[in-house]
Amino acid sequence: MSSKLRAYVDHFLPREIVGPVLIVFSLEGVIDGLFTRFVPDGYATVGWGIIFLLSLVVIAYWGTVDEEAVDELHDRLDEIEDAETAD
Repeated sequence: MSSKLRAYVDHFLPREIVGPVLIVFSLEGVIDGLFTRFVPDGYATVGWGIIFLLSLVVIAYWGTVDEEAVDELHDRLDEIEDAETAD
């Protein structure tokens, strides 16, 4: 089961995203300053949660629009299932 999960993570969180995510986290202070200016303190956690969920939706959508990558994911999942049934 962990092999399938790893295949999904590798598909929906491509390595090209890791670099920009690190840049965003390095700018966390700037983003936090802008965020707290427009969002009341009581809603900060909810706001960050919404931003996190929106980023996951964008990444998932991006992972589904590339048909070639989706085919590769299905091929990888088939290989994993074949390996599990062979064991």
